[in-house]
Order: sequence, then structure tokens, then C-alpha cells
Amino acid sequence: MSENKEDPVPGGEQKVPAIKGYAWFTSYLFSNVSGGLTSPLLPLFVVLYLHASVIEVGTISSIASAASVPALIFWGNLSDSIGKRKIFLLIGFFGSFLSLLLILIVNTIGMYALTLVVFQVLAMASTPVATLLILESTVEKRWPNVMSNFNTVSYVGLVAGLGIGTVMLNLYGNANSHFLPELYVISAFIYLLAGISAWILLPEPRKRISRNSPKLSRTFSIRTVERVRYFPSNVIHTVSLKKVGKKLAKRTKLYIFYTCFLMFGFQLFFIPFPVFMLNVLHATETEVFIMYLLNNVASAIAFRISGRTINRMGVSRALSMALFSRVGILGFSTFLAVLLIGFRFSIPLAILSYALMGFFWSFISISWVTSISKLAIPENRGKAIGYYNSFLGVGQIGSGVVSGYVAYSFGYGIEFLIASLAVLMGGVMLVRFQLKMNDMIVADDVKRTRLPSY
Repeated sequence: MSENKEDPVPGGEQKVPAIKGYAWFTSYLFSNVSGGLTSPLLPLFVVLYLHASVIEVGTISSIASAASVPALIFWGNLSDSIGKRKIFLLIGFFGSFLSLLLILIVNTIGMYALTLVVFQVLAMASTPVATLLILESTVEKRWPNVMSNFNTVSYVGLVAGLGIGTVMLNLYGNANSHFLPELYVISAFIYLLAGISAWILLPEPRKRISRNSPKLSRTFSIRTVERVRYFPSNVIHTVSLKKVGKKLAKRTKLYIFYTCFLMFGFQLFFIPFPVFMLNVLHATETEVFIMYLLNNVASAIAFRISGRTINRMGVSRALSMALFSRVGILGFSTFLAVLLIGFRFSIPLAILSYALMGFFWSFISISWVTSISKLAIPENRGKAIGYYNSFLGVGQIGSGVVSGYVAYSFGYGIEFLIASLAVLMGGVMLVRFQLKMNDMIVADDVKRTRLPSY
């Protein structure tokens, strides 16, 4: 195929430039390598480099999440308002490069929190435009194939970043906390490569697709990795500052609330668990990186089979299986924190628990997005997914505030027990709602379409 060839856009005169191969995904590959390299660093940096406690880990995690939610909304709306995509990708990548270099002057908790806030605000510029940029640069019939390749590249980059971090820490970092800032600097320069490659290889699309377009009513980005703060997540729909479409149905709002509550419960486990590994089980930095690596590999493996499994079992059964399996893992983590601290295989068991939590996330994420898509009225699907993405962030913010104080004041066993109970309670409420969901949709649709009587 010649690089100058153009593919027609169905139903319009505009044409989309065809790009040979997938060279334009190189920037995403680099950005995900960088994201994988930094994703486990917050607890390591706070505990080992700044010599702070789990309270500070939870607080900074909450602050970073809080910065990302309004930033995501702001950048998405600004991109839609001015009708540009590529410039926001460049702001995200080059901004990440510059903000991560601030780590070289960080020596207090406050400075570290400020650095992560600046990083989050700038990095989020690339998130709401990335997937739209791909779709707008590709003819519609190729969307599934291109998105599949894009997701594969993202996975490879993420796992490669975690693998690079694991190897580098094993060679240079264990018992040497001064190596941790160097990982941030390496990550910064990988973001620089992402920015340069995006500048050279990514064209500004000639067409525009509205986030509320009927074409995108069933096109969603699935959060295939649960902890998304430190590498770009692929979000199409964001909360709009303008009034678009009708208000969300009550049933949709309730479902989004349940997902927010469950995310709160999940993060009560995820946020303090690396600190538990370091301070209680005396794991090394390399073992923490391995834990993150296996968690994401397990999620990637599950993503390959979760769609088929959900189609075969049905959403309700698959979601119940995944949620209550997580309750069992959380219960085991409570047992581990109370009774198995001195056990010879406590660290491998902890790593396995963390990996299994990642495996079940794909089932949960796909089930949630599928259900919200069904619950929302057709013209509001994008809006519903935008609120869903934002409220997952709200759940992370709340858990960051709570988790550190609970773990510090009452111990990790109580922390994981509370997480178990929260997920159990949220899971029961959500599954009960899920079983009645189809009847609610039918009843609401009949009520909405019924003609007024005179």
C-alpha cells in the first residue's frame, strides 16, 4: 500500500489518509512502557525514599486521583471545543516528560504530591483524545481491527515497562532507594520519545467524530487494567460541560453508584497492599514490581477470554463469579495479614493474591460497561459511560483517604477485612440489581414510549 493512497469515508466527501502499517502506534507503545515503569513507584517512593507511612501513600494516591478527574473532563471538553486532537496528545506526552523531571528536586511529601498533581493534570491531556484520534484517522469498517491492534500495542508496552523496571531494580535498586528517582527520570525520557514519535508519525485527522455520535453509541473503551492513574487509559466518552441529550435514567445512576462503591472497596485493598508487602512481609522492590507485573499479565490473559465467557454464562453469572471470587481473595488476604506473616511462603502467596485480583478485573469491567450500555437510553450511552469513568475516579479518591488511616491505626488485617465486607456488600447489591435489570429496562421503555391518553 502506498502511503499517499486515501480511503474514502462512507457517506461523505472527506477522505481519511491511509497510513502504512501501524507505525503511528509507536508513540502509544512508548507512553505505555513509561506508564508501566512508573505504576508501582508511588508506594516504593513514599515508603523507601521519603520514609513516610501508609497514611501518606493513601493521601497522595487520593490527591493524584482527585487531580485526574477534573483534568480529564477539562481536556476532553477543550479538545471538542477547538476541534483538535493531536496537540493534546503532544501536551500529554511532552508535559509528562517535563513534570516527571521535577522528581530530581523532590525531598518532601508535599513536593512529591505536587509533582504527581502536575504530572496528572498534564498527562490527562492525551487520554480523552487518544482513541478518538485513532477512530478519526481510520475508515469505520477498520475500527475493530485497528482498535484490537492498538490495545495489543498498549498491553505490550505496559508489560514491557513493568518488566524493564523489574530487571533494573533487580540489578541496581534493591536495598538502594536512591535508585527510585532514576526510574522516574528514565520514564520521563521514554515519554519524550513518545512525544517525538507522535509529532512525526501522527497526522491531525481531517474528519471529526462527535463523542455523542450514533456511530460511537456502542464504541467504548474498556478499563482492562484497574489501576490507571500512572499510564494513559483510553477514554472516549467524558462528562460534558454542556447539556447533551436527556438526563440519565434513575436505573443508570444507581448502577454507576454501585460501581463507584465497589471501586472504593477494591482500592481499600490495592492502595495499602504494596506497603503491607514492604513493611510487614519485608518484600523487596523487585518483588513489588513482579507483583504488579503478574497482576497486569493476568488481566491481559483474562481479557482474551472474558468476552467469550460473559457471552456464554451471561452478564449476571459472570459478574457474580468475578466479584465473589474477589471477596474470597480479600478474605484470604485478611487471613494472611493476621496469621501467616511469618510463614515461609507468605510473599509468594501475597503476590499470587494480587495477580488473581487482576485476573477477575476484566470480567468485572466488561460486565459493567455492557450493563451500563444496556441501561442507558440510546442517545445517552456516551454520557452514561462518561459519568461511569468519572465516578470510578471518585471511588479511588475516597479509598485513598480512608485506606491509609485505617491500615495505620488498626492494622492491615482490619483494613483487608473492611475491604472484604465492602466488596461483599456492594457485590450483593449489584448482583441483585443485575438480576432485575432486564425487567426494569422493559418497564421503563414501555413507560417512556406510551402515548398520553386524552
